[in-house]
Amino acid sequence: FCVKKCQYGDFLSFAADEATQAAYVEALLREIAYYGPHCSDYLVSTVYIGGGTPTTLNTKQLELLLAAVTSRADPSALEEFTMEAGRPDTITEEKLKIIKDYGVTRISINTQTLNNDVLELIGRKHTAEDFFRAFDMARKAEIKHINTDLIAGLPGEGFGSFSETIDEIIRLRPDNLTFHTLCIKNAADFAHNKNTLYMNAFSETSKCVDYSQ
Repeated sequence: FCVKKCQYGDFLSFAADEATQAAYVEALLREIAYYGPHCSDYLVSTVYIGGGTPTTLNTKQLELLLAAVTSRADPSALEEFTMEAGRPDTITEEKLKIIKDYGVTRISINTQTLNNDVLELIGRKHTAEDFFRAFDMARKAEIKHINTDLIAGLPGEGFGSFSETIDEIIRLRPDNLTFHTLCIKNAADFAHNKNTLYMNAFSETSKCVDYSQ
């Protein structure tokens, strides 16, 4: 689920609504209960809960999910236990406490850019300030590893804006930084709406990638 699907998003995802999420979590818990016993046949070294954005779940749903997962995979025996928390506007202190208490060792708080105009253009529906707030809460919650994703080549963003975003993120000293270049796939809204802004940003992508290294 996503708060709202981003313009570049091409994976199957849905805008979050309470009834659909409740039904999905119920089905997911049944699936974990069914397949969970087979985990004992394997050495489970990592668990990754990805999205959309799992933190769109409410606190009760989030706790039910993590309780089910950790009943089948011992967090203390895992090399890494990751949960996507990609949308800063879905992160709360209560959710971070639940994540921490169930042994998650790595979360991903993704802003993609710190340019508010670009964030609005790509449909993120959060601000750079929301990201800084979420990142600070995650640090205070003492999550072991925090990752942040950035995308080079977003429409409306040139090299100057992208390099400023990198500089600001590095000052926060995240444990991981993941860089992507924008790839427009057929299922993404952008595939049907390429424009001059997109082409201008794309022309500077290689320069942005060089800077990120």
